[in-house]
Amino acid sequence: MPILKKLAITHKEFEVLKNLQVRRRWDWPTVFSTNCRGEIWGFATYSWTKLEEREYIHGVSSIIDRVAEEYLNVRADGGRFFIDDEGAFHKAEPGSKVQFICFEISN
Repeated sequence: MPILKKLAITHKEFEVLKNLQVRRRWDWPTVFSTNCRGEIWGFATYSWTKLEEREYIHGVSSIIDRVAEEYLNVRADGGRFFIDDEGAFHKAEPGSKVQFICFEISN
């Protein structure tokens, strides 16, 4: 089992992440995508997000930038990643949940 990266964040920083969402999902508080160029955008559609529908957020939050950077270390081509109060996850296959960052949330 791989060792998880730990990331200390505050409740306020977690709320900022949730507010970066373009479209809400019932199953995750926050969902983002990144690509091999390091561009980051919020969830907008369940399939591939057209370029004109992407709202890029790189640089808006140092937390999301660090999570996306770590995700690219796990999956160099990028893709969709999912965040809740436990940390950051990706799906290796449909229905799976692979954690790659563990959050340590403080006040």
